[in-house]
Amino acid sequence: MMRFDDDEPIVLPPGPKPIVPGRVKLEIRNNEKVPMDDNTQKVLLTFTGEEKSRSPVDIVAVLDLSGSMRGQRLEELKRAMLFVMAKLSPVDRLSIVTYSTKAKRLCPLCLVTPSSNTKFEFLINNLYADGGTNMEDGLRMGLDILNHRKCSRERVGAIMFMSDGMQNRGNVRNVEVGDVTVHTFGFGDEHDPEDLKGIADHSRGGTYSDFRLGNLSLGFAQCLGGLLSVVAQDLTLVFHLPDEQTCNYRSQVWIPSTTRLGDLCIKECHKVLMEVHLPRGLTDILKVSYTYKFDGEIFESDPLIIAVQRTVEVTAEQQQTLPDVRAEDIRLRIVRIMKQATEDADSKNLDSARDKLIRGIKSPTGFSKEEVGGSSSKQKEDVGALCSQLNGELKYDLRAQLEELLELMESQYIYERKGRAFAYSLLSSHNAQRPAGRGYNMEKFATPQMCDFLLEAAGLDVKS
Repeated sequence: MMRFDDDEPIVLPPGPKPIVPGRVKLEIRNNEKVPMDDNTQKVLLTFTGEEKSRSPVDIVAVLDLSGSMRGQRLEELKRAMLFVMAKLSPVDRLSIVTYSTKAKRLCPLCLVTPSSNTKFEFLINNLYADGGTNMEDGLRMGLDILNHRKCSRERVGAIMFMSDGMQNRGNVRNVEVGDVTVHTFGFGDEHDPEDLKGIADHSRGGTYSDFRLGNLSLGFAQCLGGLLSVVAQDLTLVFHLPDEQTCNYRSQVWIPSTTRLGDLCIKECHKVLMEVHLPRGLTDILKVSYTYKFDGEIFESDPLIIAVQRTVEVTAEQQQTLPDVRAEDIRLRIVRIMKQATEDADSKNLDSARDKLIRGIKSPTGFSKEEVGGSSSKQKEDVGALCSQLNGELKYDLRAQLEELLELMESQYIYERKGRAFAYSLLSSHNAQRPAGRGYNMEKFATPQMCDFLLEAAGLDVKS
């Protein structure tokens, strides 16, 4: 494959450089008073993107134009791409790649300006569908365009990869995605959710979305709303756990570790729930800091030590997990139930899958802590009552997700036709804490700009 390094040069406009610090807010939630004896505590870290200037973006749209895309599907794809073009600004660049039997680059990465819009509109309106489905060729070309950019500093890069069918040329599983964000979109009932979710999972912060006919523009719009509001790139959590062997010494030793959280958008929240074992008497339980990139610079926060008060007498109220910490713990445990049920359904064990979901919704017998990955000292916990412990939208959403997944596991045929795509998209969204369309429904985790773009694509008025 040829090397694509002919992206359009960028001339930076005059003006002050953007401010790099202060783009991420960290909130820490944990119990302040804990028992003196050995115990385990949960700590919730919530990272939120502040309202600052965004990064410019380079998007490579990789589009399926195989023969099955003829007719309504092709017209819907054109509408979705025209929306993408219209929302990009002169600081952003767009490249369009199509694939059928082979991949073809329609244009290099070009700035989206009033003069270039005419060219983009012509390319989009003249798309036509014919031939086989070579996902491997399309993905490789998209990756090559992003990886060989001459101008990549200070810019967000992402691939929007769309498919409506099963690959019948090449093998996309042979492609090493690497450190590139790839958001995948399955269109209709005939696409391969396993391949598309695999591409997203092996990328840097990508998601897999499942869309029915009539909804592709909504999926592109919501994804684009995130890409056009990134305020911190490559957010990385740096945390230090205490070395229990040195807890009784004056000089505490900390064991460092890092977790990459990916890019963060304006008003987007990313939660990290940590479980920390506290030896008797230890008060400094965790040390955290974080780094991110913006405008080619790296910002590193000051380290923060999380401390607790150890006391012999702790009231029952003080021992209760804080409501927001409990809510995130419940969400993660219900997601594990969904994942286990999906694995059972993939193995054609629908009875076991449905049993897990039913108990997750309402069974009084509950799950063992091993089944849900919990750490309760009880041998059984009423996971069937988990949703009832929540308040507001989260309670409704999680219960509705369990119930819809249960309906789509009514038979193996229904699961393989619609349920697998729904389940994979649902898990992709929860794991990334990012929106991912699920059939006719749109996911939570959406930021205000994602919601505005979604309403625009749906043809609804957006409040100013």
